[in-house]
Amino acid sequence: MCDALVWSFDAIRDISWLEAMKSIASVAMAIIAFFALKNWQRQDKAKRNAEFLDSLIEAAHVYIVEIDKPIALFEMTKIGMESYAPLNESGEDADTAIKGAIAYIQKNGEREAKRLLEMLQAAQPSMIKLRSLAAKGQVFKFKDYAKCQNAIAMLTWNYEKIEAFAAVVGSSTWNWENPEVMKSLKGVMAIDGNEVRSSVQENNVALLEFTRDTYERIYG
Repeated sequence: MCDALVWSFDAIRDISWLEAMKSIASVAMAIIAFFALKNWQRQDKAKRNAEFLDSLIEAAHVYIVEIDKPIALFEMTKIGMESYAPLNESGEDADTAIKGAIAYIQKNGEREAKRLLEMLQAAQPSMIKLRSLAAKGQVFKFKDYAKCQNAIAMLTWNYEKIEAFAAVVGSSTWNWENPEVMKSLKGVMAIDGNEVRSSVQENNVALLEFTRDTYERIYG
């Protein structure tokens, strides 16, 4: 029994405690490095998410500023159409409005359409960038990202509305007796300037609310 105890104590003395401590330290360093890496990855992800949101808000702001000019000209053109409506004719208001629109287009349409299209062309890069960012944002898998996509889709749809309006207004030589031509004219005449402005404002607010909520989830 005594011999066994002596042997055990000798074996313990033979252990290299320095090597054991080195091994423990290596394991500890590996654990620390692992958690440091995970923390860095979380911080890097948060940084990339925030940078994307910053780019999105900036792009939306630029687009909204630039689309305001064609919206204003669109509104003025609609007023011009209304001013050409004959005052001394009886009949439905819609028919009178159409006659005024045709008269205005025949006299001023090409000039106003050119101005509208030039303004739209100036706003086109910001519109394309905003749509591109909306598509890119899907890779981040943000919560409720559909709200952001819908807001941007509506914001840029107003660009397309005014573009369609300009196309019809610029076609002064169309046959206005043609049913399809008349359908196109009535379609663009139905576009309301107040509704366009309300749409821009409401969807800008929706976009800002989405980014605010997402920022809170990132840093909250």
